[in-house]
Amino acid sequence: IERDIVEGRLLPGDKLDEKVLAARMGTSRTPVREALRALESVGLVRIQPRIGATVNKPTVSEIIELFEVVGEMEAVAARLACSRANEVERGMISKQHDYCKDQAISGTAKSYFEANIQFHSMIWSAAGNHILEDQIILLDRRLSPYRRVVTFNPGRHQEALAEHTRIATAIQGRDGEAAAIAMREHVALLGDDVVQLARNLRL
Repeated sequence: IERDIVEGRLLPGDKLDEKVLAARMGTSRTPVREALRALESVGLVRIQPRIGATVNKPTVSEIIELFEVVGEMEAVAARLACSRANEVERGMISKQHDYCKDQAISGTAKSYFEANIQFHSMIWSAAGNHILEDQIILLDRRLSPYRRVVTFNPGRHQEALAEHTRIATAIQGRDGEAAAIAMREHVALLGDDVVQLARNLRL
């Protein structure tokens, strides 16, 4: 269920019928109900009396706020990675950046998105702060459906790669302030992104 939400097969506001889901997954309604409650706890599902479960449908303002919070947290991670990442970690981040470029040119939209997420997750890990990393991962689960739409916007690949280059270069140079600024600007939700989100996700 989470994968269907994150990957956009289930859109904000879609009904999540326990009986239908249980039949599709070949299970009883009890584990489906438990799964829906777990997804409600992380903000992906909303459960209401007499209505039941639906895919959470945040307002545009709430999505902007979510991008702002994650942007600040990822900026901290990028800054910490500059001082804490070892040579191997810095090398892996640089190689992943190169792989992102390859996928943007010759890969699929899905492979590029996955490469992009891996680039970010390497930086979270290199920050050396498990609490920060756990919180970013938790919020990124909520953000992922919307980040996916932004990533797939026409022309966004080239902009994102230029932004990745600034982030990777700052980390290689151990310039924490530059890395934080570059990451914050990279994650920020731009005006055109907001319009595209609202149109694609029926917000």
